[in-house]
Amino acid sequence: MPNQSIKTTPKAGFGTSSALPYLLIVMAALIIASNHVLARYLEGVVPPMGMVFWRMVVGALFLLPLTAYGLLSNRHLIFQHWKLFTLMGLLFVPLGNGLIYTAYTYTTAINGGVVSASQPAITVLLTWLMFRDVINWKQGIGILIAGLGVLVIITRGDPLTILVMDFNIGDLIMLVAIAFAALYNVLIRKVPEKIPVPQLMVVVLVSGAMITLPLYILETIHIRPVPVNLVTIASILWVGIAVTAIAVGLMSVAIRRIGANKASMSNYMRALFTALLAVVLLGEDFQRFHLVAMMLVIGGVLMMTRGRTPAS
Repeated sequence: MPNQSIKTTPKAGFGTSSALPYLLIVMAALIIASNHVLARYLEGVVPPMGMVFWRMVVGALFLLPLTAYGLLSNRHLIFQHWKLFTLMGLLFVPLGNGLIYTAYTYTTAINGGVVSASQPAITVLLTWLMFRDVINWKQGIGILIAGLGVLVIITRGDPLTILVMDFNIGDLIMLVAIAFAALYNVLIRKVPEKIPVPQLMVVVLVSGAMITLPLYILETIHIRPVPVNLVTIASILWVGIAVTAIAVGLMSVAIRRIGANKASMSNYMRALFTALLAVVLLGEDFQRFHLVAMMLVIGGVLMMTRGRTPAS
């Protein structure tokens, strides 16, 4: 049986076609950055599982008319890989985005954006563990530098914080969430080529929403329901259509073209956009340790993503 998994070996050169994935990454990073700022703006007004559940439902409903025929044609292939899609739904919805919204009830948009910029380092490690993709010395140094940047943001520029374990719980939750998100991106490599990105998105969103539904019901009963007002409805429509259906879709296309390692550079762009949007829209203070952390994370990730991978 022929191998149907996606090959994501980057092509040499930087012509118009090879530049397209990077343009998609920049566009996606800007849109997804708004999700970080919006989550902080709502400050827990919309409970995490309620927010993520309705976000996925809206995204799936938006894409469904465009993908219904293709989903029907590929139904046997989809059912054949149901375990993969169930795992991806679990990683993307409750464990990834659900924990991100939870993290923002404790931390700031700037902190969350910078901590999430460590995702490329995690992605490189996962692709090596799962597929034995080789990490060269530039990527190794980049991982260390990016990790140091995350340490700066978690300790708020005070290394002694680690000695007394005085961590911001929101930053730690964010770090766990982006690890799950990184694993999701890496698993896109295993999706059969015959399934286009819009169909993949619908399958993942539906499976993730089904997994999240029991958590959403428990949250509604024991904590609080999702409030019904114009702000909530507008927020859910934005994150469902713009962030989930469009931006995540653009990222998925880029991952298929250039691989998860290279595409993970979107995270440091997202960190920059998040910080800028948080300062402009939320009035958050941009402190010196934020700048130091961002410089370390961005510098480390640049080294990691630009280095060529030697032959195994």
